[in-house]
Amino acid sequence: MTHVVRFLAGCLLLVAACSASPGDPNPEATPPGSAGHGLVYADDLEMMLLVNAGLGGTNPPPASTRTRIWGWNGARWSLIDSSGPPVRNLAGVAYNTRRHALVMHGGTYDTDRSYGETWEWSRKTGWRKFAGEGPGPRDHTQMAYDPERGECVLFGGSGADPNTAFTDTWEFDGVRWQRVAAEGPPARIHHVLAYDPSLHRVVTFGGATPGRGGLGDTWGWDGTRWTPAAPTTVPRTHASMAFDPRRNALVVVGGLRLQGIRMLERTGAGWALVPASSEPAARYLPSVAYDTKRGRLVLFGGGDPDGMDLFADTWEFDDTAWRRVGER
Repeated sequence: MTHVVRFLAGCLLLVAACSASPGDPNPEATPPGSAGHGLVYADDLEMMLLVNAGLGGTNPPPASTRTRIWGWNGARWSLIDSSGPPVRNLAGVAYNTRRHALVMHGGTYDTDRSYGETWEWSRKTGWRKFAGEGPGPRDHTQMAYDPERGECVLFGGSGADPNTAFTDTWEFDGVRWQRVAAEGPPARIHHVLAYDPSLHRVVTFGGATPGRGGLGDTWGWDGTRWTPAAPTTVPRTHASMAFDPRRNALVVVGGLRLQGIRMLERTGAGWALVPASSEPAARYLPSVAYDTKRGRLVLFGGGDPDGMDLFADTWEFDDTAWRRVGER
């Protein structure tokens, strides 16, 4: 139950690899329902990677449970690795395409457990813990990879005290962490963060400042400074964001207090709703990423805003409609 208290803190402030190979079907390795997990596209494996599924509900696995990685090839999920560090959610997760490595920093398990280490995973080496200094304990955070500069950018989140949030920005190139900005967008948790190649910037949107409610602002990071982007829009928290090259736009899905998934996209004119002929049920803290090989947005999981149920479903968006796919 303590995990649930920690997981909902942000909400209350607002009112060596396993034997499976990337393409092998494994019906017993379907990801469990979860919220606050991470989903990224691995270009070298040509598949989606899902990490830290299983948390966010009333019956979490034991804290000693190892982090697992599942792979989605467009037809089925398979278990890729089950030898990771202790499971956590609300971590910063990104995929470094130069190093062909999944990068994970921080995360939380319960009110007494906020992690501060950085891990990398690749198909060749498995999990490796970064030995140098970094941002330290941090959860409710976001991280995105800037492929032009070869940096994972981390911004925002909270630490041991859920009533506070960070304003600093960090970058990680696989060799060292650097604190590259002390100020920028207002401090926040439950925001979204993704790289926009059309702007050559990492973009953050929404979230909430503890004690002050939701945010609807947008900021861009060019590697040197944060710049606000007008206009602001209706605040949104507990969502997920990815860049869709077909639409040449950042796309936001999910969040609290929504009817349906309620997709937003960011163009030169600002944020606008994306019409879809069908869509998943409303959910908070899902995870969405773009499958470059197959030209699809892929969404997994999230929490039911009307209760404590967790979704374990997989959806794909083909630019017109969402379609439920996979085993569940």
